[in-house]
Amino acid sequence: MSRNVESASVEFKYDATFYFDQLPNNQPKEASGEPAVAVAATAEAGQAAPQWYRAGKAPVPFQEHVFWAVMQRWILEAPSIIPPVSKVEIIQDTHNDSTAIKDKDSQEVETQQREGALSGLSGKESYAETILEGRQADRTILRRLLPKRIKKDPEMEELLYFSHAQGQGEEEEHTGEAKQESAQGKDDISQVTFAPVFKASEPEGQTEGMSEIKRMEKMLPFFYPKVRGFRYGYMADKDSEEEEQGDEIDGVAGSKRAGWITLDLFLAGDEGEFTDKMQYAFKELFKKLYKWGVNTTKGFTSSRVKHDVLVPKELYERTYARIKEKYAQKWVETWPERTDALKFVFEDLGIAAWLVALWQLERERSGMTGLQRFVDLGCGNGFLTHVLNEEGHPGTGIDLAARKVWELYGENTKLEAKTIIPDETVFEDVDWIIGNHADELAPWIPIIASRSKPFTRFVVIPCCFYGLSGSRYSFPKGSPDGKYKAYQDYIRDVIDICDYEVQTEILRIPSTKNVALVGSERKRRQRRESNSVKVGLENEKRQRLDGAPEVIEKEEEDASAVEKRRKKRIEKLIDDSGLFVARISDKNKQELLKAKKAAALARPNK
Repeated sequence: MSRNVESASVEFKYDATFYFDQLPNNQPKEASGEPAVAVAATAEAGQAAPQWYRAGKAPVPFQEHVFWAVMQRWILEAPSIIPPVSKVEIIQDTHNDSTAIKDKDSQEVETQQREGALSGLSGKESYAETILEGRQADRTILRRLLPKRIKKDPEMEELLYFSHAQGQGEEEEHTGEAKQESAQGKDDISQVTFAPVFKASEPEGQTEGMSEIKRMEKMLPFFYPKVRGFRYGYMADKDSEEEEQGDEIDGVAGSKRAGWITLDLFLAGDEGEFTDKMQYAFKELFKKLYKWGVNTTKGFTSSRVKHDVLVPKELYERTYARIKEKYAQKWVETWPERTDALKFVFEDLGIAAWLVALWQLERERSGMTGLQRFVDLGCGNGFLTHVLNEEGHPGTGIDLAARKVWELYGENTKLEAKTIIPDETVFEDVDWIIGNHADELAPWIPIIASRSKPFTRFVVIPCCFYGLSGSRYSFPKGSPDGKYKAYQDYIRDVIDICDYEVQTEILRIPSTKNVALVGSERKRRQRRESNSVKVGLENEKRQRLDGAPEVIEKEEEDASAVEKRRKKRIEKLIDDSGLFVARISDKNKQELLKAKKAAALARPNK
């Protein structure tokens, strides 16, 4: 067999071809590319039964095992692929030997397949036989997709069929153009087929008399495509297969084509024209398949950003859904500020949900009975304070000047307009200090927390870059990771000097400034030096060491020494930073400007 090595040796980049404008449910259009064709059709032309159509194809530099690795991740990581999905539940996972690997429900997969059959697929053949065109599924998965918007979007079930390539078919040279797979042999392509399930237990009359498409539109959540099925495939490039295996060294993808990925849709022509939005969704998913494949080959199997370190994702999303449902619509519609309501409302709702969940976990661990008390420094519009107050947490928001929206919150929301002099500020009986985009106060919050009593925790979400002097922070030369990362490191240094363990959470909020730096416990070194400062431990030791007062005195001396060393380090840090100059409010600036103008007008002309 001759090899066209030149055709396989290309500098690799994503280069997909799509055929949406030529699908049967769209109006035919002139096109310069290869027309969309029925792929191994399940019915003769003119019949209403759906058939498979090629919608997209792209060359890829990775092997078939990478395609399967990505598909395996997509089974459980649906929220990464479809953001409106919060969680996936595997109901049943069955291999072709009919051995159930996992089984949460008592129903058999075949029963679910029959229930899921749409009328256009019903007949002598089973649902699986019809949608798989008679191929054998090596694996069948029934899963449930749980939406984030629990009260608005329905849960849905979905069948996934895994079919591995069986043979090589006829030898032929391939290009990036779409062709009928029958020319190569349908068994030459590996595929994962996705199909929605409609249960026989739907409420009577809910979809009675509806067409299949109308039924799908009514029963499926908004984020799921209104088609009878879709599938992703992988076809190996026979002319470059062996060479690609040689190019993959230490997991690094070669620059030569190893095969193609494909996208097919199961259509009957009654789906209505695909909107730009639907086409965009399919194209983005197809591009994700390509990117995940390339990154898997390079060894990147997970995001570099670590979310959900302090608060589990499921708890956060459940809390966020509840809080969003309770507050979002009212405040987006009535927001009186000039700022973007969508951004500020949803950003603060996300932060509030995270704090409420974080504090819930803290209460469960520590056995606290009351809700945490807080102070929100630099609270701005006060919406975060308002939501936390409404959730039952006693606390106060403080800012330089009041905002118009403050008047709308009601008497349960505690807000104060005043200037904070951080070096003179200490809070009593406050559990947490919040610094959400607190500007000049951001680097001071760990210091204020370390001086407050009893043991005070804090969270800082840095935004604008200020130092301890209240002026703009001067970055050291050469910040390779950017200013935002360098400023986080500066805040971390302050936290370290204050003897807190630094914990970092990447918040799920609509903002690029989404890093939360948390100090919820003292450094381990200090805990070893002074265990007696822990709640309740001193009394326990006094009982155990009764008659040995010199031991108790030694522990108290150690705790005092630790406190003195910390104070000394903090004082040196403040002295080295220079005197803090408080910023005056915009209102005061306007008053000063008016006073200067009035004074200038009052001066006699010379």
